Amino acid sequence: MQARMDTQQQRLDSLEGLLDVMAVGNPTLQRALAERRAALGMSQPDPKQERLRLNPQPTT
Repeated sequence: MQARMDTQQQRLDSLEGLLDVMAVGNPTLQRALAERRAALGMSQPDPKQERLRLNPQPTT
């Protein structure tokens, strides 16, 4: 059950990242996402953390 919830959370995170990418350069979509996050009690993602999450640095 926990593995399934983890998988679902990963999918939601991925979808949220996709929406953030789609919103780049689109103030209307950025505003809509910000309003939706506020209504759900979510915080705004830190752009630097998002880049690291989406593009992890390889470990050597």
